[in-house]
Amino acid sequence: MLSKKVVHVRNLLSVLLVLAVFLTACQSATPTPTAQPEEEVQPTAVPVEETMPTEEVEVATTEPGAPPSKYNEAPLVKALVDSGDLPPVDERLPENPLVVPVTEGIGKYGGILRRGFLGPSDYNNYVRVVYDGLVRFAPDGSKVEPRLIESWDFSDDYTTWTIHMREGAKWSDGQPFTADDIMFWYEDVLLNEDLTPSLPKWMQNKDGSAAVVAKVDDYTVTWTYKQSNTTLMMELANQDGGDKSYAVFLPAHYLKQFHADYANAADLEKMVADAAFQTWGELFATRKNPAENPDRPVMAAWQPATRVSDDVLVLKRNPYYVGVDPEGNQLPYIDEIQFKFFQDVQALNLAAIAGDLDLQERHMIMGNYPVLKENELAGKYKVITWPTFGGSDAAITFNQTYNKDPIVAELLQTKDFRVALSHAIDREQIKEAVFLGLGEARQPVPAPWHPYYPGDEVAHMYTEFDQDLANELLDGIGLTERDSEGFRLNKDGEQFSIEISVVPNFANWPDVAQMVAANWQEVGVRTIVQIRERAVHFEMRDANEIVTELWNEDTTGFPFTGAPKFDPRSQPGLGIAPLMRQWLQTNGAEGVEPTAEFARIVEIIDTGKTVGIEEQTALAQELFTLWAEQCYEIGTVGLTPLVQGVVVMNNNLKNVPLTLGNDWPLRTPGNANLEQFYFDQ
Repeated sequence: MLSKKVVHVRNLLSVLLVLAVFLTACQSATPTPTAQPEEEVQPTAVPVEETMPTEEVEVATTEPGAPPSKYNEAPLVKALVDSGDLPPVDERLPENPLVVPVTEGIGKYGGILRRGFLGPSDYNNYVRVVYDGLVRFAPDGSKVEPRLIESWDFSDDYTTWTIHMREGAKWSDGQPFTADDIMFWYEDVLLNEDLTPSLPKWMQNKDGSAAVVAKVDDYTVTWTYKQSNTTLMMELANQDGGDKSYAVFLPAHYLKQFHADYANAADLEKMVADAAFQTWGELFATRKNPAENPDRPVMAAWQPATRVSDDVLVLKRNPYYVGVDPEGNQLPYIDEIQFKFFQDVQALNLAAIAGDLDLQERHMIMGNYPVLKENELAGKYKVITWPTFGGSDAAITFNQTYNKDPIVAELLQTKDFRVALSHAIDREQIKEAVFLGLGEARQPVPAPWHPYYPGDEVAHMYTEFDQDLANELLDGIGLTERDSEGFRLNKDGEQFSIEISVVPNFANWPDVAQMVAANWQEVGVRTIVQIRERAVHFEMRDANEIVTELWNEDTTGFPFTGAPKFDPRSQPGLGIAPLMRQWLQTNGAEGVEPTAEFARIVEIIDTGKTVGIEEQTALAQELFTLWAEQCYEIGTVGLTPLVQGVVVMNNNLKNVPLTLGNDWPLRTPGNANLEQFYFDQ
């Protein structure tokens, strides 16, 4: 039966402390409400200079005889209320709004926040800004907090979780946000094989069946599993409404018109044909994607007014957003966000240096940090850094199911080959040349302060620059013969090469790839760097055509939740073993059966979702020890601001935290609560 204690996930460090609080919560039988945590945040000191005009907060007025409102609203919205185009703020907010803590102080309404993006393939740029889950991670990543919902509780055995929604919450079109929107996602999208061919792992029981989601009443929903699940809230923190693939709540009142179970068949067929799609599922997938369909209602602080395929993706304030600041001012403060399209990363960085962007961390090149600092005064901006959360900021992954070249495939699957190439890398040179001397040489494991940290020996395993040892290992696996250029021949006496696929979207990755390739060629392994556009790279990854890829490993803090990159089932994930993922997703009908090592990785991750703190810690450390020992993924340098950690911010942009957890599961910078950012002058 359900515990009466409503959970607070406070002061945890990743999964461990989440569970500690859960266990503490179970010891009390007195029900207490889950309140929005109010934290004291370090003020951000930034110089005040000129920027675009903004407007002071105005207190909403009321009609004569009407009770005064306890909430305030933006002047832009107040004008719509006065004209009769919107209901009063009290009617737009839920009965118990989300109270969002402010970093520095109460803000001012108005202004346009300018960002840069690289087009449709840069969709996650939008997702990270509008991070709007039922719950979500705190700014520092240390806990899960209520967001669109008020609270949750759980059964003593952790098999049933109950979420309590905010009564009166509304979509951006003013329609109620209720349990029906979660049930529509569950019954009509998740369990519809046309739309969801395979269940995400977090929604499966151990036997592969679907967890049961049930409506209790209009504002109460339960999740029930056949086994204990201690990580559901962290899973929900990874399922945000802005994401085209992760949302666990959808506007049923709008999307039913595109769903075969609800729409008139003839009308739906016409819509499919008019949109040039082949199936209703293709139409539905596009219509449910907020950044591709501005008509689709949202719950985020801003709603798209244009499309991600346009030159400028424009987000307008949502007048029904559920959040207020501590003084009752409805958020967001900023009226509009504009994502301007740039052809490449270099052009985007030049715009930031010129002061044309108000908040930009995504695609900022770390090597430009000195130039950015030099131009702070002229560009009227400030540069801060948010180092990554752990892992490696540039890691090489070896595709364990690559099969286009049997000789290369065998080498990729040979541990000594991978270890040799790890020892061949001069990480200190990469650190100085690419990372400005910041960070440390390390394998892709959690940060030293994390409870899952497997120890210094594991973190630095195979990272010593030792090309003599690399040559010895390569000779030891039979690669002793060389061609006239000094490159090693395979066992059959033929030439071979290793390809590193890298995308140019993120910072200095191509530079790292070229330096790694040069190191590998120094020990006789012919290496080719292929710089590809993100979409092409992803297509090749899913098609099992990637030999090795350079990416970042940024999920080590969350091995039991979300889509950890070292879990072969994760999608999107690294190109570590696409055919093993296929085998696991089809229960062995297709693909390649996982090796014993990968089977153990899967077992560890699944077991970790169901056990207590002590065993979970041991499992995580075993996982990362196995990962480092097998060298499936070679880390170079980590704990730097390379990936989305160099932040350029307008001098007049306030409430931006100086320190912030920087990681994909945290949807950085969304975890900074952009709705409380404002322009001052």
